[in-house]
Amino acid sequence: MRRVLVVPGLAVRGYADLAVGALRAAGLDAELLDPPAWRTVPADLELYGRQLGRRLREDDRPVAVLIGLSVGTQAAAVAAAVAGRRVEHLLLVSPTVDPAKRSHRRLLAAWLKGEDHPDSPPLSQQIGDWRHAGAPRIFRGFSSAVRVRLEDVLPEVAAKITIVHAEADQLTAHSYAVDLAERVGGRLLLVPDAPHSWPIGDAGRFVTLVSELAA
Repeated sequence: MRRVLVVPGLAVRGYADLAVGALRAAGLDAELLDPPAWRTVPADLELYGRQLGRRLREDDRPVAVLIGLSVGTQAAAVAAAVAGRRVEHLLLVSPTVDPAKRSHRRLLAAWLKGEDHPDSPPLSQQIGDWRHAGAPRIFRGFSSAVRVRLEDVLPEVAAKITIVHAEADQLTAHSYAVDLAERVGGRLLLVPDAPHSWPIGDAGRFVTLVSELAA
């Protein structure tokens, strides 16, 4: 089976469970990793990515698709850069952090604002995930999200790159997704009527895309 790894957003994991389960049901060897800032992994996105990249580089099995969601895109990009040819395709969904929000104050304000979309994860689910991290570790994750710039990391990635922008994303501007894709000659996809937390509520389209990339 083709191997797929998913790095979720900062300190949150549950919102991606159904989509990753759908990948497994479609015949992919899909694994949802612990999110940045959980106590089991580093809170710093660059450190998270470097540790994951070293593990993948030493692993006998290549990764067909390494997926980063939201802030997980930064950690996944670092991991792909370190892992080299062990990662075949890098898929970045709702890449962060948009330069317009690249400060602690602006990023926190955008994050606390949340999403106004029927598929957005409920706050109760996120609070349950946050308990695995705690406020100090989440803050360290935020700080590293401001520091790690995808436009600096992606040129070091050997894998093919696909960038997904969700049409209703209120955290990442479409122009930033376009700029990232153009910088590295990557593929850019727009998902209509989707929130920043895509693929929540939309496992079908997600499985179709990932299966295509893994083929």
